[in-house]
Amino acid sequence: MSLEGLKGESYFGRIIRAYRELLGILSAEAPVMVVSVFAVALALGIMKLLGLFLNKRLLDDGIALARGLITYREYLPYLVLFVVLSVLPGLLEGVYVYGFVEPRSLLILRTKFKGRMLDKLSRMKYEHLESESSMEIIDKAYRRAENSARHLFPMYVMGLEGLVYGLGILVYVVSIKWWLILTILIPVIAETWYQAKYSKNIYEEIESYWARERAYHTLGGYLRSRSHLNEAKLFGASDYLIDTYRSRLNARNRQWETFYFRHLKTHFTGENITKFAKLANTLLILRLYLSGQITVGAFVALSASMLTTVFENFDWFIATVRYSHYHINFFDYCGKYLALSEEPDDGSDEEPQSCDIEFRDVWFRYPGTDRYILKGISFHVKEGEKLSLVGENGQGKTTIVKLLLRLFEPDRGEILLGGRPLASYSRKVRTRIFGPVFQDFVKYSISLKENIGVGYLEHIDDPETLETAARKGKVDEFADSLPQGYDTILGRDFEGGVDLSGGQWQRVAIARAFMGDKPILLLDEPTSQLDPIAESELYREFAEMAEGKTAIFITHRLASTMITDRILVIQDGMVTQEGTHEQLMAQGGLYADMFNAQKQWYVKGALAGEGGDRDESSVLG
Repeated sequence: MSLEGLKGESYFGRIIRAYRELLGILSAEAPVMVVSVFAVALALGIMKLLGLFLNKRLLDDGIALARGLITYREYLPYLVLFVVLSVLPGLLEGVYVYGFVEPRSLLILRTKFKGRMLDKLSRMKYEHLESESSMEIIDKAYRRAENSARHLFPMYVMGLEGLVYGLGILVYVVSIKWWLILTILIPVIAETWYQAKYSKNIYEEIESYWARERAYHTLGGYLRSRSHLNEAKLFGASDYLIDTYRSRLNARNRQWETFYFRHLKTHFTGENITKFAKLANTLLILRLYLSGQITVGAFVALSASMLTTVFENFDWFIATVRYSHYHINFFDYCGKYLALSEEPDDGSDEEPQSCDIEFRDVWFRYPGTDRYILKGISFHVKEGEKLSLVGENGQGKTTIVKLLLRLFEPDRGEILLGGRPLASYSRKVRTRIFGPVFQDFVKYSISLKENIGVGYLEHIDDPETLETAARKGKVDEFADSLPQGYDTILGRDFEGGVDLSGGQWQRVAIARAFMGDKPILLLDEPTSQLDPIAESELYREFAEMAEGKTAIFITHRLASTMITDRILVIQDGMVTQEGTHEQLMAQGGLYADMFNAQKQWYVKGALAGEGGDRDESSVLG
């Protein structure tokens, strides 16, 4: 699909380009349907044109029949043919065009466009998903794909039909009086130009409302979401959210009312161009009839049928121009969407010699911001070592993991894996090496088996790999109690789905990390929903299962850090302390302050939970 050059073309040039691209897609997917649609459109235009001429013939012959100049036998065939030509176009349009072609073309274009967009989304740099401007492009491209697919073929058919009919009428008009053609063409050309300019300006104004529309739809989505509704009810916030939604809805409605009133005058101006043209043509044709230059049949056909129908059919052509901004706009945004930078995948499939990780003077700031999150950070993690990253919120701990997964690229410095630059490895290798578990892990509404298998899709159909991952994540402890075991659909989005507890979902997320026996595990607070004691115990279990693997833990619950070989304290984007738990406690500083502040959670929690039989040292290691 060629998208280059759209911006540099004229408006009408872009219309032609957009329709040609859309038609090209349909021709490749359903060539027979496209040919048949053009044939039907031509046939409809010709049939309506013949119907008009038959109308004239029936009127003239009706007068002749009344005067006894012709017989009923001579008159009847034209009457039957007129009835057929009056009924058949409606059947073709209703049954074939709208009943078959429109849904079929909608399905083809939707599948083609959205399939390509999803494919692009899988390769797109992660930074675009955190960019407001990029998300606007993505959102609009998706919406325009739907509109383009929905409006394309009816407009094609009716536009072509109207053009054929209109041109036939013009030929007929020229045969009567050549100058009559000017009374039709001039207003049609004027309205086409006017509507193109008017609709383009309107559409650009509508596009400027995107931010408010998105805010309105986002809040509406929250009010329809089961998880959001549950929390809103728990906090008694339902009425507040509904009032906020109504306020946004009212503001949106006022905006649209202002918009419609502002453009009402312009809309009437466009509509009145053809109305005045119809009136002028009727008066001119009446003059021709009164002067005896045309028959009564020609007068009735021209005034009652042609002057109404010809403008209506040309209106379909004008509508094709009027609504073509949907297609132009789609290709503009589709072009921007497809031009968004992708994650480079030109690395080697060669496996790393070791799983050592090294950050060398790494600086990073998020796209579109000026503040550096990481400021020359350097550290080295040996293969098989377990490292904890601790610090207050917003200091750069999660950013380190995102850089390690190449969700972002550092502004300066270098990240090494096995002594080689991280960028030198292909995505395939990195997927096999890293097993991440994030705090905001996804709860997919698919089977339990698939929820685990997404951790490494190459082995999703391997029962042994799935069972091993489930066992290490301790999913096997509750899987058999589910209605269909590992084939049970999770979540309440579908009938028969089963929702898991927060702790069970975290087990599923951890099991994903163990899919494929990945040598490097990254845990970014996946257990934040658990109480401190339960989290500490789960980390112990995880460390045991990760024996021999390289692991990086991020946690705010510092008792969990004692299971790791080394701790890095991240403060203001830099490593300010490094060592074991004992060393850092002896040094004092931020780590010791944070640990001592949290110490009571574990002591009180353990004593309360076990009747006071467990002492402080057993809880804190």
